Amino acid sequence: MLHEDVEQFGNFLFTLEWLLEVSARYDSNIHFHLVHVDFGSPHILGETYGAQAASLKLHEVQDALGQTLRKTDLVARHGVDFWIIMPSDPSIDPLSTRLREIIEVASQCGLEIVGRDISFFSLKQGHPELGLNCSGMDFLAYLKHNHSRLALHELELPAQN
Repeated sequence: MLHEDVEQFGNFLFTLEWLLEVSARYDSNIHFHLVHVDFGSPHILGETYGAQAASLKLHEVQDALGQTLRKTDLVARHGVDFWIIMPSDPSIDPLSTRLREIIEVASQCGLEIVGRDISFFSLKQGHPELGLNCSGMDFLAYLKHNHSRLALHELELPAQN
């Protein structure tokens, strides 16, 4: 990963941990969604493009997501996992519109050789099983491991040759 990506991910974790605390403490009409885009196996990308080229392609996807989504959306990458924090008001901002934007970028990014799983989570739903002092990284790992049970919506984009 590029130094810029590592720094951005650290900022993302800081913001995520803050939002988890705020969401648990205060009720609001603004909902915060967390989107996970999983680009599958890093081995397939590395074998196809080479490690450096695959890393650069993943960085390009991160840039494309950052340019496509709103300024209020926060995009970060950890390996082949992309995480997006999206604030929204469900009454005026349907999740389906946001989903289409993400699918477009994930479908046209040049990494169609791997399957891509997209999962939407709400930060409003609590996860007491994680405890009060759960780190942002632990929270992301928990969601990734339990995505089929915890996601509000899931979509799988198959690999294309």
